[in-house]
Amino acid sequence: MDWVKPKYRARQLKKKEQPENEIAAGAWLQQLCEDKVALLQASLPNGNTKQKRTKDSLTTESYVDSVAWGTGLWETESDTGLGMLQDLVHSFGTNSMRSKTNRTVQFGQIAPNQIAHAKKIGTWITQNLPRASYDPYVALTCAGWVHALPSMGREISPTLWLEVLQSIMTQVDRGWESGPEDGLFPWIIWSCEIPLALAKHLSHLGGKDRIVSDSLNRIAQLLEESAENPTPIMHRGGQDLRAILASVVRSRWSATEVGARKWFPPQRKAIIKLATQALALTDPFGQQLLFDQADTRLDTDFWLAIYELSEKNAKFATTLACALPNEVGRGLGLKPQKLRKDKTIDATLTKHSQYWEKSSVATMRRSWRDHGCRVAIDFSTDVIWLDVMADDGTRIFSGDWDVTVERDGKAALIDHAWQELCWFTDDDVDYLELECSIGDECKIQRQIMLIRDEGMIFFADALIAKEAAQWKISSSWTLSHAVRFTNDPKMNECRLMRANADEDNSAEGVTKALLIPVAMPEWKRGTTGYSMDCHRDQLQLSASTTAKNLYSPLVVPLRNLDKPLSFTWRQLTVAEELQIQPRDIADAYRLQINKDQWVFYRSLTPCTRRTVMGLHLNTEFYAGRFCSSDGQFESIVEVNPDE
Repeated sequence: MDWVKPKYRARQLKKKEQPENEIAAGAWLQQLCEDKVALLQASLPNGNTKQKRTKDSLTTESYVDSVAWGTGLWETESDTGLGMLQDLVHSFGTNSMRSKTNRTVQFGQIAPNQIAHAKKIGTWITQNLPRASYDPYVALTCAGWVHALPSMGREISPTLWLEVLQSIMTQVDRGWESGPEDGLFPWIIWSCEIPLALAKHLSHLGGKDRIVSDSLNRIAQLLEESAENPTPIMHRGGQDLRAILASVVRSRWSATEVGARKWFPPQRKAIIKLATQALALTDPFGQQLLFDQADTRLDTDFWLAIYELSEKNAKFATTLACALPNEVGRGLGLKPQKLRKDKTIDATLTKHSQYWEKSSVATMRRSWRDHGCRVAIDFSTDVIWLDVMADDGTRIFSGDWDVTVERDGKAALIDHAWQELCWFTDDDVDYLELECSIGDECKIQRQIMLIRDEGMIFFADALIAKEAAQWKISSSWTLSHAVRFTNDPKMNECRLMRANADEDNSAEGVTKALLIPVAMPEWKRGTTGYSMDCHRDQLQLSASTTAKNLYSPLVVPLRNLDKPLSFTWRQLTVAEELQIQPRDIADAYRLQINKDQWVFYRSLTPCTRRTVMGLHLNTEFYAGRFCSSDGQFESIVEVNPDE
């Protein structure tokens, strides 16, 4: 088999002339199928027979089941694609092997209802190709149809069989001729997965070596380039990343069954790196972040298959066992609960907080071992998507994190998408600061910070205007499903509650997060200019002023909420050259929870030396922790603007 080594691959792919022994996918099919369609159908390997299989062989049902790995609720023009894909997986996957009486279908047989489904799916494919070939559901359904050929290819009419295959191979040719500009995920299915699946099914007819080598070369190049520059694969919060890796798994399975050699080290390293990125965008229950959690699932077999592709890399296995549900760790032969208690492994694992600058995506977490106090944020569009997990890993915020601005009672439109101003991470914090413009009138600077040890999240919006007016800024967070907002009738602190699994919806539930609006006084009776409430599933924090600038922070403690808490907070006096400064110049706050204390300071004008609670600051933003042992403040993070 003609396998091209990685160091020669780039040079080979740049050649304009095709080698003499290379033929187009459609021409290969035509050469095999002319006047022999019925014979070709009859020669298909039957996925249900007890034929001799190698140790690396998988059943047809395994391939079909895996087509659903990593799928989410993609936005597409047609609403039939998802239903057709689900129909295919249900009809020809593992579930199809059991009848209504729970008796296994006899080997070598195909149920009558499966024949009907095969015809329906085949007809649907011919109607949707090539019009919607880069619809992810269409591409996946075509891949699933090809993988299911051993189960259904013998039973449908030769005319439909050839029509579907010709439509698919026409799109394969187009995928080979063009690049992934129209969609990286569908492209890898057309250019790599489907050709390899067909080569596996029809390998006994010959003429497939070049198709196998070219497809593997494309996958290898994609893996290595994506590991170096993940921007294309991280489109829209990495929504395609897991699905692309699942396609790589199926492609590798097919290549192994036709005798292709294993990956070279660069490809194995790239798989581990991309899979770790996918893991960073996965919640503790295995559901994909930056998605509606109801639209994704764990896919335990997917993670175990990726582990096999990594050549059973030990570090990757430990990361999987710590970050995912226990069933994954046990499937790897590890003891996940014991690993999560071992703090010494933190230094051996990859960094747990990540920022993809060009994709405008970031994740924050305490460690791979800790399931809670996590944040995922996607600011690639005008409206930010935010996921925040409580101490036990359940989501408390999930959805849009929006902001609206009013000037003199009229809404102002945001002209530009969010831009990153600062990203900082160390052992104490993860800190991200963003900015967007409101025309030429003002700008909003948005902060989000995870204080790691305390498991506390700091949110803030700063409005910086060119002139004084009647300004109002409202920040809103989307609450996750089953999360309830409760507030105290006299105090300004609020809570997010969630019912336990064994309680009904009417139960009070348990506290998952405190909401402390530090810019507001503790008592509601003294509150002016600020408000916090909840409308349906939208938590809203509003602030107004008649000055030029305005600061609206919210502190969200997440840890140890099952224990008795006493807490208080105060606005602090900011002085400059012995003069007290108004809140539109600089703002500062002190927060105390039990015996722990913190100070937060923000300058809303050009930085100069100011004093706050004995601190001498010349910085734009400061967060510090009070050390009771020596009475000093320990800096957590300091942000200074570029000179």
